[in-house]
Amino acid sequence: MSTPLARRLAMDILRRTLDNNQDLQAAVDDVLTATPNGPDKGLATELAYGYLRMRGRIDFLLGQLLKNPLQTSPVLKRILGVAVYELLFLTRIPDYATLSWAVNLVRERFDPTMSRVANAVLRSLVRLGRAVYHEDYYRTKSVGHAGFLAAWYSCPQWLVQMWLDSYGKDQTQAFLQATLQAPPLGVRVNRRHVHAETLRQSLHPLSHAKLEWGFALTQWPELLPEAVAEGAATRQSLAAQKIMDAIGAEHWPSPVLDACAGRGGKTYLMSELGKEVWASDVNVFRLKQLKTEGARLGFDVPVFRTPAQGPYPLRQAPRTVFLDVPCSGLGVLSRRPDIKWKRTPADCAGLVKLQGDILRASAELLPSGGCLAYVTCTLNPEENERRIEGFVREHPKFACLRQAQSDPGDGLGEFFYGAVLRKS
Repeated sequence: MSTPLARRLAMDILRRTLDNNQDLQAAVDDVLTATPNGPDKGLATELAYGYLRMRGRIDFLLGQLLKNPLQTSPVLKRILGVAVYELLFLTRIPDYATLSWAVNLVRERFDPTMSRVANAVLRSLVRLGRAVYHEDYYRTKSVGHAGFLAAWYSCPQWLVQMWLDSYGKDQTQAFLQATLQAPPLGVRVNRRHVHAETLRQSLHPLSHAKLEWGFALTQWPELLPEAVAEGAATRQSLAAQKIMDAIGAEHWPSPVLDACAGRGGKTYLMSELGKEVWASDVNVFRLKQLKTEGARLGFDVPVFRTPAQGPYPLRQAPRTVFLDVPCSGLGVLSRRPDIKWKRTPADCAGLVKLQGDILRASAELLPSGGCLAYVTCTLNPEENERRIEGFVREHPKFACLRQAQSDPGDGLGEFFYGAVLRKS
């Protein structure tokens, strides 16, 4: 019996993501490009994202059920893990169907002996019944509070401990809870577009959180694909829009150098605010995407390639430098669950150094009275407030005017940090 298409697609996505270090969404796009729209495409995406969101809890359960979990092949654990995700969270799929494809795939990839092991493990999980849906099961079988949180909330223990040390129990639990659900869909209305007001009025009653021109939606309305195509709207996290609002982007002096522009999400948010923006990035492909995005939205932003650490080929100084810096991404695990299984404490330390280099290069560009705006999508004080405090100590001409961090109470499931500094 061959493995059903959706499971084969999901396994390929996970192989690319976990073994080849490809970003999850890029892997999904690459694997599913040739797959017709339909249930297989949707199920493969759900299995890949869902497994990565819940992998910590799943691995904890497998650790209870396998005789030698540390010696078990990662590929075998992955097959079992996806099957466990199905059994626990996809209730419309009969248990026998899940056991059938998983056991057969293990037999195909390994041998009959390992298929019998897989069958025994999955049947043991089924026999545990409702117990595995309750916190007490994990609390009684884990070691310490951080160990329990890591198992129940499916997060590496080093990250749980860092958040506990930095934010305390209540906020850590709120951050962890947010990682387990997909965030709402975000949209930004292009206020410069001729149909902006009509679109804004249409989206207002459909959203559960909003800014003046930004919305969080539980579903993507039928009217939006056309609005995006004609440049009236852009997909962008409302949490990302809110951090720009919180640090006063509309008040920054122009021209603004967006020195880590990427694909241009925040570049064009600033353009829509009426700012003159220059955009740079080290990645040529991202800059091509940024130019395409500008054509869609109706903005002609000057674009050039340079590392964020400089040097910059500028003939005049910007009044504001905006830095959406490379960071560990620990604030967007709800949208990018693969990050938590790839990131390490050493990665975070390396990024802190890189952020320092970028800040120092940007400081030299600004004239007196210029602003330096700094944004991350992470939950790590070393990359956020301590990074800014350290920069201000090193550069006494800069004073911090404003800092902001996303509030778990917003219910947006993503967390950003921002700060604005002024040069005397």
